[in-house]
Amino acid sequence: MTALGIDYGGTHTKFLLVSDEGEELARDTAPTGGIDELGERVERFVASSPADTFGLTIAGTLDAATGVVGRSANLPWLDGTAPAAALSQRLGIPGTAVQDGEAAALAEARLGAGRGSDDVFVVALGTGIAGAHVSRGSVRRGAHGAAGEVGHMRVATNGVLCSCGQLECLETAIGGHQLAARWVERGGSAAAGATAVDVVRAAAAGDEPARTALDDAARALGRAILEVSALVDPELIVIGGGLARSPEWTVRPAVERARASATFHTVPEIRLATLGVWAGARGAAEAVRRV
Repeated sequence: MTALGIDYGGTHTKFLLVSDEGEELARDTAPTGGIDELGERVERFVASSPADTFGLTIAGTLDAATGVVGRSANLPWLDGTAPAAALSQRLGIPGTAVQDGEAAALAEARLGAGRGSDDVFVVALGTGIAGAHVSRGSVRRGAHGAAGEVGHMRVATNGVLCSCGQLECLETAIGGHQLAARWVERGGSAAAGATAVDVVRAAAAGDEPARTALDDAARALGRAILEVSALVDPELIVIGGGLARSPEWTVRPAVERARASATFHTVPEIRLATLGVWAGARGAAEAVRRV
């Protein structure tokens, strides 16, 4: 049975086809659009790469029993809908919605940096910040399916209102577009549509506002690591996503800050994810391939 993993992200959507044996067969990326546009792009993808089933990531809260999205801060048109059911009807194949943090965590825990550990907390740094706790191969979803929302921990000190309605969430400091916005606020000369990649490049070239924005982001991520350590006490933390591809500016200084600030906390081993930005798509495929 071939399984299609669809990582429906805040900026880009990734499509990954996996065989019954777990072999990658095809992949593609497209800018994220509305649910109708997603349907059109999936139809084009499966026209040349047929799938028997699909998993669709949801960037937000999800009722796993019904497939209905509770709240998606970055894709608000999904609120209150069952996108996997709508896509399944359109494609004529079964599909399942998977919370995006859960999908990335499953992939990294089973196949990536967390392999061999029974207790892994995975953080994915992207446009939004996702997280999930994998214990003995299964994700701990919580009583209402919202566990692991590390991106909405109040750990920043920037006074910025998050898309979720709270002030100073982790996402306001290190989310992809948010990081670029913090750079501009500090005097950076960013072009329209600047991304986190632009911030890192500017910092590497010696731009002080970019370095300040990244320092604030690393401080917030370090606080989040401490919070996860205190609340979950995982054996291992794995950090991935687009911003983790520049660990010298993000992950490494955050880990240093977390260890320096720890009091009663046991900060566990922290590894960089190995599946890269494709972890969400691979995890979505895994979620349905193993059913």
